[in-house]
Amino acid sequence: MFRIYKRAIGDVEPFEYLPGAEELTPGSAAKVASGALAKCGAADKPFCIVAGPKREDGNYPVIRALPTTIFETEASGAVTADKVGTTLQLNETADGVTTTANGPFTVTWADGGTLVRGYFEPAAASV
Repeated sequence: MFRIYKRAIGDVEPFEYLPGAEELTPGSAAKVASGALAKCGAADKPFCIVAGPKREDGNYPVIRALPTTIFETEASGAVTADKVGTTLQLNETADGVTTTANGPFTVTWADGGTLVRGYFEPAAASV
């Protein structure tokens, strides 16, 4: 699960409510596909992080995945401190990262365990 660790700016982006084409898990990374939210693949840049369950109107509460927001999540294996500055891929459920390089999540902190912190570069999609 992607959790907000800190923000680099004092402003807090508001929740947005967007339709989802599939079942999404709170705390997972989502992209926009065919005008609706969809789970990110391993190397997809997320448009947002799902912030709660789907509402009755079919919309999910989401927050934008901005580079000014540092997220904390679990990795599929140990991530050593020398990985700071590198990018990792998303896991199969898009709610954490793997130890595979060349993904959308830039590591800003790692201590050798599975807990990592980092940010996402913005996705090109807009809603």
